[in-house]
Amino acid sequence: MHKQPDGGNVERSDATCREQTILVVEDADPIRKLVCAMLSQDGYQCLEARDGTEALQVVERAPELHLVLTDVVMPHMGGAELARHLSVLRPEVRIIFMSGYTEDPTVRYVEQISGIYLPKPFTASALMSKVREAFEQPWNGLPMAPR
Repeated sequence: MHKQPDGGNVERSDATCREQTILVVEDADPIRKLVCAMLSQDGYQCLEARDGTEALQVVERAPELHLVLTDVVMPHMGGAELARHLSVLRPEVRIIFMSGYTEDPTVRYVEQISGIYLPKPFTASALMSKVREAFEQPWNGLPMAPR
């Protein structure tokens, strides 16, 4: 059941989201926790990682993974490098990039790719809309990105 703003419950038409697992990769702990809380409240299973290196460890242990929501700019391993690894290890896993650094060349590149970029800051509504969009669109993997 999904809570309505008035406190009532409604049966979700997209009940399959309860079976979707999303890995949130974000180096800022408060943002990562908040995003996971938003996703969990909407019925998604949520995994967490602080950077791309930790994310790859989580991916190795996760039997089910449907989407990775990753920050672009992070220490140790950023979102673009993580995405390159994921496209080899788990090419079926959808990816959404998020960032607040609009001057970064990688961010500017992913901004132009329809459906895989979520600018920070964002609302819960914008997050849910982008996640639903990612699951509704066919996934053919990531387009080639600059290194």
